[in-house]
Amino acid sequence: MKDYLHLTDIVGYIGSAIIVLQYYLNLRGRIDSKGLLYPLANLLAGICLMISLSRNLNMPSVAIETFWCAISVYGVIRFLLRGRR
Repeated sequence: MKDYLHLTDIVGYIGSAIIVLQYYLNLRGRIDSKGLLYPLANLLAGICLMISLSRNLNMPSVAIETFWCAISVYGVIRFLLRGRR
């Protein structure tokens, strides 16, 4: 039995913390879900979780994180295009 954290586990915990913090800040009205920071942080969290999944592969979790990242990229692009108008 392992009794130490692997680097990928730590990265996964960071990604999870980002998601929970974002959710809390959004509920408190402290972060604008239509701003740039929200999808960027979600993308970072998704990437962190994908890194974590690279060690212990779980395909349903990979699927949800893939969609999470894709939607976050959409949010970033939408924000950037909105700023050009």
